[in-house]
Amino acid sequence: MIVISLILSLNSIDPTTSLVEVPVFKLNFYLMGMEEVDQEVTVRIGENIEYLNQEFEGRIVFELDQMVMDPNHAYIPDLHKAYIDRQRNSVNALVDPIEIEGAINVYLFDTYSTDNGNSAMLGFTPVLSAKHKMYKSTSPSFDRLYISYPGLIDQSTIVHEMGHFLGLSHPWEMNDISMDMMGLNDSDARRNHMSYHPEVNHFTEQQLDRMQHFALNFRNYLIARVELKAFVSAS
Repeated sequence: MIVISLILSLNSIDPTTSLVEVPVFKLNFYLMGMEEVDQEVTVRIGENIEYLNQEFEGRIVFELDQMVMDPNHAYIPDLHKAYIDRQRNSVNALVDPIEIEGAINVYLFDTYSTDNGNSAMLGFTPVLSAKHKMYKSTSPSFDRLYISYPGLIDQSTIVHEMGHFLGLSHPWEMNDISMDMMGLNDSDARRNHMSYHPEVNHFTEQQLDRMQHFALNFRNYLIARVELKAFVSAS
């Protein structure tokens, strides 16, 4: 059951103020390959959630629920290849025994370079293309983000992957009409969170609208509660 909380301020009676449904998600982090608490990693998890909320600008809220340690070990590029090759039994064998349903599950694994040391995969998110209504029936198989431990250092990694989780694509995968609908132009797209630019720093207003709508309509089975918040419309 989704609980709706009403959060209003005195200026909510202003005609430029509108009430917006803000979904709140719980996050579970799985520290794979770990048997003892690593204080540095736990601090970084907190910092990543703080940055996630900052970049979503109050339109969606994320809260830490649980952290789980598990000694089983794997590498992000190998897990990604298993997904691409549809060899997912090895992935499921790692996560199924420990997975907690009803939240967004973030799995932390190690990574390695696949191109002679120039770069390493920091994360990926399995999604259903054009079958968004199936997320609930396939839960929790597509309720997962896979992030590397170095990806916690680059806090844009989890923001990028959450964008995929909530229905966004890379700019280079979009046609001109889709780019325009998402408020993206060529110069803006380079620093957008869904790009791979080293200095990404924002979502567009249209992307935030899209993710909020996607969350409420296709990821609603994971929502812990919905808060009604007052937002002042742009004049």
